[in-house]
Amino acid sequence: MTKRLYWPGVAGVGSGVIMLTAVIILNSNIPDDTGKRGLAKTLTFYLKSSNLDLLETTTLLLLTSSMLFLFFLGPLTRIAGKRSQLVLAGGIAFAVLMMAAALISGIFAISAKYDDTFLVVAGTALLAMLLIDLAYGAFIGAMAAAAVLLFAMWRVSRTTDDLPQWLGWPALVIALGSLAGPFTAWITTLLMGVWILAAGVLLVLRPPAAAAERPTTAPAEPSVAPTEPPKVPAGPRT
Repeated sequence: MTKRLYWPGVAGVGSGVIMLTAVIILNSNIPDDTGKRGLAKTLTFYLKSSNLDLLETTTLLLLTSSMLFLFFLGPLTRIAGKRSQLVLAGGIAFAVLMMAAALISGIFAISAKYDDTFLVVAGTALLAMLLIDLAYGAFIGAMAAAAVLLFAMWRVSRTTDDLPQWLGWPALVIALGSLAGPFTAWITTLLMGVWILAAGVLLVLRPPAAAAERPTTAPAEPSVAPTEPPKVPAGPRT
């Protein structure tokens, strides 16, 4: 590791914390649109201005978390070595799909809050129900992409010393859980936030390799062959 990984590590910590906060708020405030009363519950939910504020906040938080993750992704690709392409592809797809999920989940609330011509009625509530399902689908896709990154990081922890085992095995567990996305996306997104936070802390606390590799003794001076003094020509004999 080099000293320049400190700030990407801070970005990883920030991304994990913000992602956890946003997903917890989102999971606890999205209306239950299933069953016969799903439409009525959705309509009642979006008629409350406090719920609109919460969804707008979670949208901004998830967008911020995804952008910080992209800054954090660079060191992960360097740690991955020959698996860097998998980590890069999976990480970019994860960030893009998380931003898509954030926008889809919040666009109805933002429109209802700021657009006076957009009315929250039974007809538009049906659109909100569709957007909720689309947002969950984007979260499923995001975790499927994250599984590629996590599988690669697990293999790195098994084959090299660049990633500790305590971070590699949780990556495998989250990746396997992501394969059952339609049933587990609500929890694997939380676990992904925890993993990003832990990986960011690792980068912040790991000492830079540059200091460890610094030579302790000064390099030997190059030897210079002695030069013969110039010959003085002898004077005339008397």
